[in-house]
Amino acid sequence: MDSKPLPKDYLKLHFIVIILGFTAILGRLTEVSSLGVVFYRTLLAASGMWIVAQFQRKSLKVSWKEAMPLLGVGAIMSFHWICFFGSARASTVAVSLVTFSTTSFFTSIIEPIVRKTKISWVEVFLGILVVLGMYFVFTFEGKYITGIIIGLVGALLATIFSVINAQFAQKYDAQIVTFYEMVGAFGATWIYIPLIIFALPNEHFQLTPTHYDWLWVGILGLVCTVYPYIEMMHLLKKISAFTLNLSINMEPIYGIIMAYFIFGESEKMTSGFYIGGALILLSVVLHPFLKKKRF
Repeated sequence: MDSKPLPKDYLKLHFIVIILGFTAILGRLTEVSSLGVVFYRTLLAASGMWIVAQFQRKSLKVSWKEAMPLLGVGAIMSFHWICFFGSARASTVAVSLVTFSTTSFFTSIIEPIVRKTKISWVEVFLGILVVLGMYFVFTFEGKYITGIIIGLVGALLATIFSVINAQFAQKYDAQIVTFYEMVGAFGATWIYIPLIIFALPNEHFQLTPTHYDWLWVGILGLVCTVYPYIEMMHLLKKISAFTLNLSINMEPIYGIIMAYFIFGESEKMTSGFYIGGALILLSVVLHPFLKKKRF
């Protein structure tokens, strides 16, 4: 590491996590459908990252054989985001963020299979906490069943591309991985949009931003995607990945708090939801501590 982290570095880190927690809110603020939000977010993010690389005079070129897997993972990421924003639209921002937290449970099952390693009993225990938490969410927020299911599908997809990315990180530069995945995500929306419209002909999908939509989508694509990535790369020169990931676990909490102040009573859930959400977030927070102690 280049130097010891200063207090301002930790403040910047939590500011980044707050920005990430704001993504679901932005997705709900805009009148553009989830399909359109992902289309413009990935377009702006890929363009922004390319501009940054040009400014840094950094080459992003890789062979076509190397690019294909990265573009493929980008396609998975694209559908994950469609589910993530779709969940918030079909239910609430709080439900979307809580279901997203189940990635730890899915990871405890998928990662050992992919890496061909033994299943961690610590992760199994934490996974049980997640299942118990989702039981409370399902039981007390049954009216949001569609949003919950969409959110769980999105969490599963997030787990798949994060597990694959862990392997890419050992082989490629992080900036190259992210750029090609954003390009792949943007390209995939050209396939997903007509397929989903064909599958749901009676649904109305607004794909073109109007008025303030351009502002929300612009912030989402540039401020909430390009900026956090660049700053996290800088911070990783001073802080450990453990510290970074532990802080990112606060994203659902920040997001739910902000959503309540922005959307008011529509984001107020039953006590059962908060019990379930607390159990899920507890599993997320406990995970790095228990893994470090190697119980």
